[in-house]
Amino acid sequence: MLGRLFRKKDSELDHAAALKRMAGRGVEVQTFIDVGAAKGAWSEKAMRLWPAAGAHLIEAKEDWRPELEAFQARHQNVSFETAGVSREPGTIYFPKAADPYGGAVFHDCADRDDLEAIKATSIDHEAARLQLKAPFAIKLDTHGTEVDILDGAAKTLEQTAFLCIETYNLIGQKRFPELIIDLQERGFRCADVAEPLFRKGDQLLWQIDFYFMRADHPAFGNFKYTPQA
Repeated sequence: MLGRLFRKKDSELDHAAALKRMAGRGVEVQTFIDVGAAKGAWSEKAMRLWPAAGAHLIEAKEDWRPELEAFQARHQNVSFETAGVSREPGTIYFPKAADPYGGAVFHDCADRDDLEAIKATSIDHEAARLQLKAPFAIKLDTHGTEVDILDGAAKTLEQTAFLCIETYNLIGQKRFPELIIDLQERGFRCADVAEPLFRKGDQLLWQIDFYFMRADHPAFGNFKYTPQA
């Protein structure tokens, strides 16, 4: 039985497949809010399935600006901001590390010379500033600071259809079991997974992306394994 449950093809566990399943559930989106956007790869996949939707990409590292400008040039109704994301606008601190995909947010530099001050914003601030259109879908690739970001998105979450959150097994403000409970308290339930990553060496689960839908979505009211015709 367990073998049957976990014998999914790799292609069924990528983001393109998870997003396709989400679209198949009839979830409506007007604006994607992509936090930790890098070059916009996730939003690129999402906008193929919701072609009428716009996107707002937020990325802490200025190194990605050329790719974000190119993304914006390829699509209508796209904006981006280079900033960290937290509970509220202000200043936060980010590692100077060379890894373009790495990094995490700190609220106090504590005289560390490996951190640099960067502008901070919040999802609620960005949604209000740009008058982004609901319903929203939010994606977080934020290396453990998800609780701060969700706390700064309270108003936006009221109009959010689904979330994609990269969650962690060993690090972060909340590990993935705790974060699932946190999202449930905010009115969302787990609906899908994508791209599990296993640590080199011992192959322990390191991270996995979870997709969450609103808890009142009709799919959660069907308790049968075999779909209804």
